[in-house]
Amino acid sequence: MKIRIFCLLIISWSLMTAAAAYGAELQPGIIKGDNVNLRSGPGLDDHIISVLQPGLAVTVVDESAAWFMVQLPDGQTGWVYRQFIQTDGADSQENPPKFTVDMMLDYARSLLGIHYRYGGDSPRGFDCSGFIVYVLAKFGVNLPHEAALQMDTGEQVETREDLIPGDLVFFKTMGSRTVNHVGIYLGDNCFIHAASGFGAVRISPLDSGYYFSRYVGGRRLSMFIDAYKI
Repeated sequence: MKIRIFCLLIISWSLMTAAAAYGAELQPGIIKGDNVNLRSGPGLDDHIISVLQPGLAVTVVDESAAWFMVQLPDGQTGWVYRQFIQTDGADSQENPPKFTVDMMLDYARSLLGIHYRYGGDSPRGFDCSGFIVYVLAKFGVNLPHEAALQMDTGEQVETREDLIPGDLVFFKTMGSRTVNHVGIYLGDNCFIHAASGFGAVRISPLDSGYYFSRYVGGRRLSMFIDAYKI
């Protein structure tokens, strides 16, 4: 009993300390997205401290235009996109994220020419699914490093004609019976991907050439559905 009271006092003290340090009014919040990144600062290039799951109760202790600084039940603090926190019973979409799908695509294009490396998931070299993992992690989305598993995420795009920029596109290449290649649709029947045959990140046509007959489907990531509307 004494230990429990002591722990509660420690948590209360840490919350008051955080509020005083950041000059913010404390407010409760709930994580409402899967695999939400807790970062060391309010930016996509800041270090990922932890990955949070839906339903976790947090306390908001500070904020910026697009981010909340939160404290976890264990006292740890970090920054999370507003999009992924519900506060005071209000949907945080009232404060929409300050990113768009175009920003994500521009970031993907900035990696053009980086060489292909099997198993790679950093600017030292990418394979196809590692390229997707790296790009989307910058925008708070965590995916497994395997094309076939990535195809199990998000919502199915019914036809090739229904694709919109930002959708993931999947292929069976080299005679594979399972999905083994993935890219990001850019629009205008083009997609960006880490291509082993080309040896680097490149843009390829989707409506002709090698990938046309090997296309098997598209997926729309649920975390980005609202961002598509911005």
